[in-house]
Amino acid sequence: MKGLLPLFSAAVVCLGGVSSSFAADPADEVLRGMSAKLAAAKHFTFEATREVDAILRDGYSVPEKAHVHVAVSRPNGFAARSSSRQGNRRLISDGRQLIVVDEKPGHYARVPMRGTIDQLVDKLDGVYGFTPPLADFALSDVYRDLRRQAHTITYLGRAKVGGTFGVGGEECHRIALAGRAADAELWVAVSDQLPRKLVATFRLTGRPQLRIGFSAWNLHASLTAADFAYTPPARFAQVELWSTARMREAAKP
Repeated sequence: MKGLLPLFSAAVVCLGGVSSSFAADPADEVLRGMSAKLAAAKHFTFEATREVDAILRDGYSVPEKAHVHVAVSRPNGFAARSSSRQGNRRLISDGRQLIVVDEKPGHYARVPMRGTIDQLVDKLDGVYGFTPPLADFALSDVYRDLRRQAHTITYLGRAKVGGTFGVGGEECHRIALAGRAADAELWVAVSDQLPRKLVATFRLTGRPQLRIGFSAWNLHASLTAADFAYTPPARFAQVELWSTARMREAAKP
């Protein structure tokens, strides 16, 4: 069995750039403020609507729209639940093990994996070739990660997110981030310094996009160990989570 590797690919934008110095710019101040606000939150939750164009989804010919719920308990608790027409998927880490679940076929994988959320993200990317859903916003230093990925960051001014027919909505700072593989625009709320929208446009034929809308931020969530534990139903089958190296080896003639 191939395992559960593709379940969470294209979960967050990877601009594919390199670190560089930035001139003084309002964008830098906004991103630093957002990063500090997230880093100071020890236990928090948020929700997001994630839309991924088909070309960005390995093995799929149709786009995906999913609702994602994320729970974070620093330094090592991370749990994400994704619901879409393709089914419900979960990723759970408590600093000792990683559990990945695909509920539609009834499969789950359990892998020993010790470390912080930052170490979890690095290991999954390096060994298994995917990033947990929206985990970039759970890192200990979101600003540093954005600077590493983007070669330019530009302040685009303010605009409103949401509302109906131009009425209402929430005022946000608009930040453009340009990288080697994609350009992204991040909208950060003026009121609370938290992300509200992210749109990444990839430099591929057809200019496919990843679109994320953030909501329901709770920076003082009441989380317990039970939020980062999982007991599979008896009917679920345990499968192996294959590394990218093993998948390449299996693909050889």
